[in-house]
Amino acid sequence: MFFVALACVGACVTLTTRATPAAAQDQENFSLGKIKKATSAAIDCSDCPRSLANAGKAARQALTVWDRFRLVDDPKQADILFILSGNPYIGDYLTRKGPDERPVRIDSTFVTVIDPRTGEELWSGSRNWGSWRVSGATKALIDELRSDLEAETKKWALDDIFRCSTSGTYQSFAFLTRDAALAKPGSGVRAIDDVPNRLTVNSPDAPDFCRRAQFVLGADNKITRFEVLALPSDALDVADVLEQADHFDFASGKDARTQKVYFTARSKDRKVLIQFDIEGRQTVLSRVSYFY
Repeated sequence: MFFVALACVGACVTLTTRATPAAAQDQENFSLGKIKKATSAAIDCSDCPRSLANAGKAARQALTVWDRFRLVDDPKQADILFILSGNPYIGDYLTRKGPDERPVRIDSTFVTVIDPRTGEELWSGSRNWGSWRVSGATKALIDELRSDLEAETKKWALDDIFRCSTSGTYQSFAFLTRDAALAKPGSGVRAIDDVPNRLTVNSPDAPDFCRRAQFVLGADNKITRFEVLALPSDALDVADVLEQADHFDFASGKDARTQKVYFTARSKDRKVLIQFDIEGRQTVLSRVSYFY
């Protein structure tokens, strides 16, 4: 099970409105991305009066059934915090002293997900179902969050991954020097500040999965491969890879810098390397490398 922190603080709000629809969508995507990355959560219903106290038990049940997060009691040990309340969240999780003093009528049930380290609101929803249906409202809101996360996910197939290895879009960059790649007209190649051994590229002619990629330079300052660094919304079902296990060589290890456990599937021709990170019970697509 994963860690989930649920706080029944008497507050919850919707995502803050941004200046433009595009900016608001970007913020929403970013916030959902942080929830998607979370592996632990916690439940705190200390500010749930009367029948609202049922929200804590209902949330724990719903999150246990979902089995996406490891549930813990201490919000400080959780990646995300679920706040259950009868009032909207006002961003005061870290600054408020004592219980929420606002009156609670329990007409509505609010579920707000925040980052417990910053107090930042990541997601919120409410149901105006009255005091008799607090449990049902809580479960419905957690199901709504689950649907939002799944809708945000871009599911790729192995064919999408391998299409990049056979596309000619990036083949002309094989073994070019850094300067030669940057000088290529209309290539969309740019330098990355303070990262001399990588270049970023954004090509509308490339297959969808590798439209945004990075070229990696070897010791001789020539491009030896390109990589796609997966976004939180990118997903590749590991079962699809395992079903074709005879086409791959598998390995595993722990990243010395991040301490993340990972495993890799490398095609038999050594051209494609798919890396998954192990985050709790989740297997998360991390990167795909394409070798020349």
